[in-house]
Amino acid sequence: MSFFCRRDFWRAFSALVIFSCAFVAALFAHAAEYPTKTIQIINPFPPGAVTDIVARIVAPKLTALLGQQVIILNKAGGGGAVGIQAAKEATPDGYTILVSPPPVLLIPLVNKNSTFTMKDFTPLTLATSSPNTTVVKGDAPWATFEDFIADARKNPGAFTYGSAGPGTTPHFIGELVKLKTKIDLTHVPLGSESAAATAVLGGHVNIAFLTLGTTRSHIEAGTMRALAVASNRRLKDFPNIPTTVEKGFPELNLKIWVGFFAPAKTPPAIVKRLSAALGESLKDPEIVGHIEKAQALVENLGPAEAAKFYAEEERKWSEVVRVAKIGG
Repeated sequence: MSFFCRRDFWRAFSALVIFSCAFVAALFAHAAEYPTKTIQIINPFPPGAVTDIVARIVAPKLTALLGQQVIILNKAGGGGAVGIQAAKEATPDGYTILVSPPPVLLIPLVNKNSTFTMKDFTPLTLATSSPNTTVVKGDAPWATFEDFIADARKNPGAFTYGSAGPGTTPHFIGELVKLKTKIDLTHVPLGSESAAATAVLGGHVNIAFLTLGTTRSHIEAGTMRALAVASNRRLKDFPNIPTTVEKGFPELNLKIWVGFFAPAKTPPAIVKRLSAALGESLKDPEIVGHIEKAQALVENLGPAEAAKFYAEEERKWSEVVRVAKIGG
């Protein structure tokens, strides 16, 4: 290499180093002064959905803690895919974050053409979980979870379960129940949890696996019978409903969770600031009370614990996809 070539090389190399240092310095400076403007939380589901409720409960506290307005932006469509994609494409600067239930993880598992995966997001927290209830019509012939399982085993394929649609959380739960209890049920997709609940009430499907927020009023009215709650602890307001863990199915300890995420490559200092603010918000007794009134439980797992939880969820549901041949 000639002297002039070497000199040009070192000039280019020095320029690259200077640029890189300047870029890193800018990121740190940006993180240090963050936030300086409005922060938006993208909710990929319609107003009134559990994600919307949780986000709106914590937003005022986040506004106070961060010193900037925190607003909710609803971007529904595609079973959550539209809003999740918008969050993925947002600049990773802490001014756009995502609130999402399991579809952020489930959609890529069932859709090979999905343009996002969990790797496109950095967990901020696992915020809440909602108990899942196994429900039948109030006058159904099954008094217990064991009764239904025994009947289903005698009549493979004869009974139906309703879900919010293909690839939704109730669909995945139904397939996991089939896998772990060794029964054969026919899936009936119905478009939403409320539609699945209506189908149970009308006797159009035999069973469904729905959140307590959807089923509570029907259980209280006696028009639905809860055979089990998919948890390792009984519900405070329904202590007589047994858990799936008690019934001998520890794998059916299920959470319909809500998490907050930042786009991948968000600076660590900003991730730390956001997760700390979310963590403090979820410790507020008033916020905890509002979340519990919405039929959810506060989890409040930080980034590291949340990441471990999501990894285990991905492993579990990947098995369901493989065995049940969901998606394509």
